[in-house]
Amino acid sequence: MKFFLRMVRKTMSKYNVECGARSAEFEKHKKKKFRIPNSEFRIKKLFAAAIFISLVILQGCSMKVMVADSTGLIMDDIIASFLEERDLEFAEQSAPANLKLLDGLIKATNWGNDNLLIKGCKLYTMYAMGFLEDTETERRKEKKQLKRASKFYEKAKNYGLAVLDRNNDFKQARGKSLDEFKKVMPAFGKDDVESLMWAAFAWGQYINLNRHKVAAIAELPKARVMIERAIELDSEYFYGMSHIFMIVYYSMPKMFGGDPVKAKEEYETISKITGGKFILAEFFMAKYYAVQEQDKKFFEELLEKIDEAEEDVIPEYMLTLVAKKKAEILSKKAKNLF
Repeated sequence: MKFFLRMVRKTMSKYNVECGARSAEFEKHKKKKFRIPNSEFRIKKLFAAAIFISLVILQGCSMKVMVADSTGLIMDDIIASFLEERDLEFAEQSAPANLKLLDGLIKATNWGNDNLLIKGCKLYTMYAMGFLEDTETERRKEKKQLKRASKFYEKAKNYGLAVLDRNNDFKQARGKSLDEFKKVMPAFGKDDVESLMWAAFAWGQYINLNRHKVAAIAELPKARVMIERAIELDSEYFYGMSHIFMIVYYSMPKMFGGDPVKAKEEYETISKITGGKFILAEFFMAKYYAVQEQDKKFFEELLEKIDEAEEDVIPEYMLTLVAKKKAEILSKKAKNLF
């Protein structure tokens, strides 16, 4: 309605200017009995034109959203194809185009399509984890990559939280105490596991890369509460990915809530869920748990298991290949870790 009124005012302003010109023309030609169209009739015509223009613009906006929504329906297939890619270099090179496509679709729908937002959260998280973290052995280059990963995780987190923020109680609780935040968790059910898990995982990874920031660390308990709700609803979702979050969490120093015994339990849980096929779990155990506990023998056993795993151990070949590549980089850093 505000847009419509602006259109009317703009049209009327144009009409006033034209009226002034018409008045001068009238004085010049009044002896010739020049006749100006009835003002009331002209206003009605302008008013009708403004309505028509408004309807055309609104129809165009609706069409854009409809096209974006329709295009978004194929994103599940695009992501599935991405995860099934056997050429890791090709997957890395093709991912940015899909990420920008998602950004454009999300913008076109004014952040109103939950499916697109969840896919954006999921794909940005996977890209940061797979191709930005654990990719360099040289410290300066690694620092640059981790800075990029942090930004990607933050964007993923924002996309995921935008979906969960549809629940106004959740949105308000994010700015309140942990106890208040916990109270809204029962509002989320099984249909929310995907958005809960990916939003919390991205949030946790962002925090993990920003431990030097007090504000980031202060948010960790809330991300953990979200993951715990996802586990409560569906512990096995996406190969038990939620338990990887908990492995990292419990492998932190005790001052951040670390508990090595519980970290080992989370690893055993995800191993039972997947039959030991989701080797990203082995990588995260090696990088966080084994290094924190300075257990070099276990570290080497985990990396050996990753190396021996078949590439097709799960349909999402890319995740297995990513784990192998990350393990190779981690192995090269071992002398500085123990």
